[in-house]
Amino acid sequence: MVLETTPVPVDVRRRRALTHPILTWVVAAVLAVASSLWMWHRLGWPTRGIAWAEDSGVFLNERLELGAVPSLLHPYSGYLHLVPRIVVDAAVALWPIEDYAMVVTALSCCVIGIVSVTVFVLARDVVRSAPLRALLAVVPAIAPMGVVEIAGNTANLHWYLLFLAPWVFAFRPRSWWSSASMAVAALAITLTEIQAALFVPLFLFGFRSRRGVPVLAAAFLGLAAQAATTLQAPRPRTPSDASPLDIAAGFLAQPVAGSWNGDVREVGVTIVHLGWWVVVVPAVVVLAVLVLGLVRRGGASRWMIVALGAAPAVLWVAALRVNAVPSMFAEWNEASFQRFGPYRYAAAASMFLLAAVVVAADVCIGRGRVVLPVLGWVLVASVVAAGVLNVHAETRRADGPVWSTQVQRQGAAVCSADPDGTVRIEASPRPRLWTAEVPCARLEH
Repeated sequence: MVLETTPVPVDVRRRRALTHPILTWVVAAVLAVASSLWMWHRLGWPTRGIAWAEDSGVFLNERLELGAVPSLLHPYSGYLHLVPRIVVDAAVALWPIEDYAMVVTALSCCVIGIVSVTVFVLARDVVRSAPLRALLAVVPAIAPMGVVEIAGNTANLHWYLLFLAPWVFAFRPRSWWSSASMAVAALAITLTEIQAALFVPLFLFGFRSRRGVPVLAAAFLGLAAQAATTLQAPRPRTPSDASPLDIAAGFLAQPVAGSWNGDVREVGVTIVHLGWWVVVVPAVVVLAVLVLGLVRRGGASRWMIVALGAAPAVLWVAALRVNAVPSMFAEWNEASFQRFGPYRYAAAASMFLLAAVVVAADVCIGRGRVVLPVLGWVLVASVVAAGVLNVHAETRRADGPVWSTQVQRQGAAVCSADPDGTVRIEASPRPRLWTAEVPCARLEH
């Protein structure tokens, strides 16, 4: 018996072919807006209206002094910071200086949204499940420690560009249009964050055809520019004297524990009272999950788990070796943990750790019948819970001087008496150090 089948009309097949990409981009747009608004919500007031560090004392001052274009590739602290300077340039050019802090916060949240949507689109070859890919994409917006210091300012935007780097570098362009867009992204990333060199080996996955050449060339061009800048104007180094034990202990207490509990002060107090096992056990579980992901799937997923899993440790070790921050974690008592909150390096590292867990969860859910899928969904639930239970946190700039209030007061006091004068506007965390000098003429615009 021969069964007759009715062929699907050509126009129906075309509509089906178009529906999937359109739906993907609709979801991506929703993720971009949601991630931006979520981070804006998490920051709250008055943090949104307070400028942070280099946003005021370096990037704004140099933008006003050098001009828009010359300031874009002007070195600071041994590196180039292209994307942060573009954000500052847009804030200065398009909005009143009185709104500068608020605008920079908003634009920085938008960059997080752009990172989220880009990860969602690029990760399709690694994370097959669309819901899990969406969870992966919003990791920068929901990471517990991000809101404390690195979110909502240009001084720390490079961490979010670094989170995007492995996905751009590992992506396989399917057209010359996607190749060109990925080349632009690779150049923007590498001209902003020199540590993106950590993920260069991932180009082995995207470099399968001539379309990968522009992306690779753009990345190496940006890294070469960063290297030249570092050689010409080296960053002052203040090495830490932390021992390997201190670095390992700090890694457990901050990036690992902070990935699920943004209040690392509370974590530290718990360690003092109950012992280090409270962070060692979760770390072993996470490591076992990542190893399981490596074993159960090969190809791009395996190496992405390696990259995402290794990045937190590499970033943490490098940060503590280069920066002289209090880091004798193995010797800290309760007062020490209470005094020092989450470090920005830990916040960045935790994003990669959460992303690695999501990728491993996708592997588990797609393999096996009961045990592995259940484990995968438990991992997903843990990441979602981390985001839901750590919406708000005390930010480092919450107690700083509000930008618009200073502009109004200083403008009235200084500029009314001397229209050619300069207004000094302070920022967190050390107002006198990160002072912006704004001409009165600029306030009138």
